Amino acid sequence: MIATALRVHDTPVLETLPLWQPAERPVQEPPTRARSRERDAPGGLAVTVRDLSKAFDGHTVIENLDLHIPAGQFVAVVGRSGCGKSTLLRLILGLEQPSSGRVVLESEGVRPPPKRIMFQEPRLLPWAHVADNVAVGLGETGTKAERRARALTALGEVGLADKAGQWPATLSGGQRQRVALARALVSRPGLLALDEPLGALDALTRIGMQAMIEEIWQAQGFTALLVTHDVAEAVALADRILVVEDGRIALDVKVEVPRPRRRGDPILAALEGRILDHLLQTHAPA
Repeated sequence: MIATALRVHDTPVLETLPLWQPAERPVQEPPTRARSRERDAPGGLAVTVRDLSKAFDGHTVIENLDLHIPAGQFVAVVGRSGCGKSTLLRLILGLEQPSSGRVVLESEGVRPPPKRIMFQEPRLLPWAHVADNVAVGLGETGTKAERRARALTALGEVGLADKAGQWPATLSGGQRQRVALARALVSRPGLLALDEPLGALDALTRIGMQAMIEEIWQAQGFTALLVTHDVAEAVALADRILVVEDGRIALDVKVEVPRPRRRGDPILAALEGRILDHLLQTHAPA
């Protein structure tokens, strides 16, 4: 569970013996381009929210919200600061308890796949090698050899197989975020929540990360829930965009543009303009 993965951040050591050991021969990075959906991918979790409300100290942040996200859909949530985007994300993940209403997660398998979250900050363990940081996402699952193998596979998927034995401090900001993405993916989640994960990156690195997230999502089939202030990012990545205002869903817009999407596409630009116009007009001064 998510709590298992995050709880390790509070412990003084990762393991007495590190997972990472130099490989006898170079690890081959598995290709990610133009992959079909993986055969062993567990599939996505369907999300159903009914009459959901959340208040903090008497202040209502989410109010009587209803929502259904089919398994495998990529949904982006946008809105102004303080509108309830991140609170909705945390309620769906079970990191916050609702004041009323309910959240139901459903999967086709007998054992539902895990949920994972990726934050704006990488939150890597500075005393652990890159491979050990990725293995944190497995909790206590598997033997040492199995955990190392799965960590290396996840690093290959984000293009960092050759960085497995390095320390986080030696990586660039974009590389650290890719390690955080690998950590979120290593357990093969059914729901991947992305809470402004690319906000601190430069423009070109951000575009590259967007393409990588989209590609891995297409290959693995998990349900993706992205919270972002960047409407252009939402339009580029999502099947569907939710505009949240005052704790409610004000707009629910489908993005019916084939993938791969081209930046500057007039249909995407028009959709971005429509959402921005709504946000600006709603809060325009009287």
